Amino acid sequence: MQSVEISGLKEIQKKLEGYPEAMKKARSEFFEEAGREMLSTVRRRIGGQGYVANVQDRHVGSGRGYAAVRAKAKTELRGYAAGYVTNALEGGHVQTPGRYVPAMGKKLKANRVKGKYMYRKTAAELPQIAERGAQEIEKKAMAYLEGNG
Repeated sequence: MQSVEISGLKEIQKKLEGYPEAMKKARSEFFEEAGREMLSTVRRRIGGQGYVANVQDRHVGSGRGYAAVRAKAKTELRGYAAGYVTNALEGGHVQTPGRYVPAMGKKLKANRVKGKYMYRKTAAELPQIAERGAQEIEKKAMAYLEGNG
């Protein structure tokens, strides 16, 4: 008569049943961190006096499946919607060099504002952020399956 002993099967089954939840938690942590990193990068790229940088906010999806940086909703900057001002800045709205601006007390030198393409330049860095995130999620998954997580 043949016999097979599978004493650790229940333990393995429990780990595999909890695996999707552990992966969801690891992904959620990654998107929270990625959102913070993107927000700090966008704020740094905006430059200026901080009016536009301070109305940027990170958003993590309700299912924790994505992260984004965007202007805060229902917020105004000097009478304009924050999203409107942010979009103008992203496009680097054209200004006439040599024109005197009384509020600044000097003439304009550049034909574009600081912060042009702040979102686009940050988006170019996303593959590196995603690669680091994938490695971190993989480490957490392995630690969970090995019983360390």
